[in-house]
Amino acid sequence: MFWKYNYQGAFWTLLILMLSGFPGDQFERSEIENADIFVHAFLYAVLFFLLSVGFLKQSSFNRLKVFTLRKVFILTVSYGALIEVMQATIFVNRSFQLSDIVFNTVGALMGFACFGAIYGVRKYI
Repeated sequence: MFWKYNYQGAFWTLLILMLSGFPGDQFERSEIENADIFVHAFLYAVLFFLLSVGFLKQSSFNRLKVFTLRKVFILTVSYGALIEVMQATIFVNRSFQLSDIVFNTVGALMGFACFGAIYGVRKYI
């Protein structure tokens, strides 16, 4: 039952990894200044939302249903930081940027707000 509700979050996680691993010169420069800020926030807002819903709907691991939003927030922000470290050390033509971690965190908070607007947060924190 875990994968039935979490395949979307897993797919999104892999999509972020793939996009983050592409060499920097593979992307065209946007005419919109600081467009990457919005991309980071969007990607991590969706990740937070998908993981939260998946963890709450699954029935295989009951521990994921306790303090779910806290766990997902920590997981999402940690994943964003790990991706940045990988960009600095493993990926070609990529670099570490603290601002990306900040906007990944902003995205997780946006995902939290979207989740709260739809489901409420009181019993999931």
